[in-house]
Amino acid sequence: MSDQEIASPSSGLFTCLSCQVAFQTPESQRNHYRSEWHRYNLKRKVVNLPCVTLEQFSSKTEARETKEAEVKKELTTTNQFCGTCRKSFGSINQYQNHMQSKKHQEVLAKQALKKKNDEESKPAEETEPVVENKIVEAPKVDLRVTEETTEEEMMAMIDEKIKAAPRLEETDCLFCPHQAETFEDNMAHMTTTHSLFIPDIEFLVDLRGLIRYLGEKISVGNVCIFCNGKGRGLRTIDAVRKHMNDKGHCKIAYEDDNDAAELVDFYDFSSSYPQIEGEDVDIDAELEALTASLTLADDELSLVLPNGSIIGNRHMKRYYDQKMKPEETRDSILINKLIGQYSEAPAFESMRNSQNNRLLLTNGRHGMRPTEAFKDLRTRHEYTTKVGMNQNRLQKHLRIQII
Repeated sequence: MSDQEIASPSSGLFTCLSCQVAFQTPESQRNHYRSEWHRYNLKRKVVNLPCVTLEQFSSKTEARETKEAEVKKELTTTNQFCGTCRKSFGSINQYQNHMQSKKHQEVLAKQALKKKNDEESKPAEETEPVVENKIVEAPKVDLRVTEETTEEEMMAMIDEKIKAAPRLEETDCLFCPHQAETFEDNMAHMTTTHSLFIPDIEFLVDLRGLIRYLGEKISVGNVCIFCNGKGRGLRTIDAVRKHMNDKGHCKIAYEDDNDAAELVDFYDFSSSYPQIEGEDVDIDAELEALTASLTLADDELSLVLPNGSIIGNRHMKRYYDQKMKPEETRDSILINKLIGQYSEAPAFESMRNSQNNRLLLTNGRHGMRPTEAFKDLRTRHEYTTKVGMNQNRLQKHLRIQII
């Protein structure tokens, strides 16, 4: 017996087998079929669960509505604002989706881990043990400069900051918190991990002093060793390290003359000076003699060496790199250029006109220009191609093209 064709039983009652209830009239039975209680019992019947009474269904519905009201009230009082992520939302659904999102859960996990680390580090700070592989940040020094601040007070502030700033040791990496056992291991780490390159290392005489100086620039001055203070200001050693790793600035600035002059104390280039065997060479006299033998070129931007070679200025490099096409000297090319020049002369105008007239007559239309003749020829070719394509459509079967 289907739901659309319900017959009256012998008792005169109309029943619902899913809910196990009976009705006096068919209208009551049809209204029951439209109710949420009947739908709920149908779903339970599908999964082989017993039906529930109307009282049980009403209590479940009231409990669910009460819970939803509490959640809605809580969300309304918080104004859909997530204190963990510090974000506000325009609707309750957006807030609920955010609370269940992966990003929100990651932020919660990070805060919990940070809180745990802070709690574990509190007793360590009271006893002041030595922390390995970590550079302790210096206490912040107030360097507020006003118009009333004198130069002596300013210098005192700078000295206080330098005194309170941390120092990187020879075994501390310049670009990360790694701490090696020896200076050689630290150099191997910075070379392989951060691709540190020492310029002109064959003339370097104080490698330890150079690394110590670069470490003071990073830890005390909070300056990137490649930017040299040209970019935005950084306040901590961690910020400087992050900047150098993100920007690929794990290298020494050496291309500019000012940057190279800053590191000249750690180099000795005397071995590159010209020397004569068995004699002591006066460098000043040699430089004066070499300077006297140099002359300026006509452009006053290049030097002419005694052997005739020309040394250009580096600022003109973009012009020196240009490769101009050499002037053509072959006789055949020169003859063709001369013929072209003479053919355009007024004396050959009558000859050009007669040649054009002959070309127009060969095209079949007197008075047609060469461009018009070319267009007419192209139109004919396009028409022939179109006709050929239309004729090929008459083929009713596939035929493989034989190459």
